[in-house]
Amino acid sequence: MGKKGRFRKSRRAAERVLDILDRLGGRAGKSSDGKRSGRRDAHDGRGRERNGRPLHYLTIRGNETLFHKLCHDDFAYLMSQRFDAPADVLRLLLPQSVVGRAQNGHGWFTDEYGSPLIFREATFDRVLTELEKSWPDMRGDEVRAGRSRLVETVRDHVLSNLDTRVMSLETADGPLMGVDFLRGVEVDTRDFLRGLVLAGFMDDEAHRRMTVAWRGRNFAGDPYVLGGGEIRIVDRQLFRMTGIVDPGRDPWDDETLGELERIGVVMPETEDREWAFPRYDQAYFRRRRGEGVCDDLAMIRIGAEHGYDAMLGAFLMDAIDTYDKHLARFTSKGVDLALAETVQELWRERTDAPLVSGEEILDLIWFAAKNNTPQTSLSSSHRRLIQTESRGRVPTLRHHWKFIMGETLDDVKLGFARVPAREFYAMARTRLHTIGCDVSEPDFRRTRG
Repeated sequence: MGKKGRFRKSRRAAERVLDILDRLGGRAGKSSDGKRSGRRDAHDGRGRERNGRPLHYLTIRGNETLFHKLCHDDFAYLMSQRFDAPADVLRLLLPQSVVGRAQNGHGWFTDEYGSPLIFREATFDRVLTELEKSWPDMRGDEVRAGRSRLVETVRDHVLSNLDTRVMSLETADGPLMGVDFLRGVEVDTRDFLRGLVLAGFMDDEAHRRMTVAWRGRNFAGDPYVLGGGEIRIVDRQLFRMTGIVDPGRDPWDDETLGELERIGVVMPETEDREWAFPRYDQAYFRRRRGEGVCDDLAMIRIGAEHGYDAMLGAFLMDAIDTYDKHLARFTSKGVDLALAETVQELWRERTDAPLVSGEEILDLIWFAAKNNTPQTSLSSSHRRLIQTESRGRVPTLRHHWKFIMGETLDDVKLGFARVPAREFYAMARTRLHTIGCDVSEPDFRRTRG
């Protein structure tokens, strides 16, 4: 086929993709005037309300000064919070939180009346461009490289210690992922790896589909929905040209993703190789509607059944999943799933048995699903798990372990959803009791005010 023929074929494929996007409600996102938001829509469109306040959708172009100020103020605020990690690690982690807050009008992304200011086109690298103006060491390539080093250090450390009985969670560079409460900690290798592998498969879309087929009903016996999606490698330039703003908003079907593959926007999953930024990047494509898994509940069950060492394994795999979204180097499967599969296979070769069974993985996903009963809106991010909340005395992950151990707890609010600890742990205790794992009713420390 000649060049003209190939061009016509690609153009027709692109037109089919855009037609599908329009038919399915505009995956690229539409402004109030019907234009694709990825193609310079109106700079100040008003949408629905949140808490009685109108939502303002803004573009960065035309609002550069405002966007810079909000990024600066939001990041500075986050850096002032109490985390169990040093500043140099937080500078790698927290820009990711700023992106989410910019895209959703959270945190400092509000006007003087408290109305959300939403920049849906905000990206990790665009936010870093603004932060670099105030913090010169936060260049995009350096931040991505630093995040890659953290992830690769954990991966290499785990794989080099598979044959040990006890594993340190610290290297010559410090505690893994820079988390201070891991400093000097040694774990039983098998228990730690069990938690690591369970968490590594927890977000896998194939395992979530199997969970729904295997456990189609919640604890109360009613049907429930388990949402999910997958990370795909995209060609950054072509992806930007499609005008797609948020591929994680609505479900994508196989046909539409296949079209994106055929025109070179999305890379085939079968290409098992390492990809590199800036030509390529990762994007999350939703495949099914519905809430996902509560990471807090998953870690609590792992800790209650297998101990603190396994809980730390799950925690570190969750950290990998967080950093994995914006790296300098990445794989088609994601570092977390690839590491879980590798550990499972190597363990099977050594012992003729998997480290965890398929049923354990599916049962964990079912147990921790937000839409199981009682329902929950909580799922703490990695930053929340290493953060000590207001009125709290220990980071959230340590607080979860205190709950498991029956120790006195702080009367705090958890996660972005600000779920009261009393409410969350009562729900967690009910779910644990349902599977035959009893935890004592917690006492809470009195607080002033």
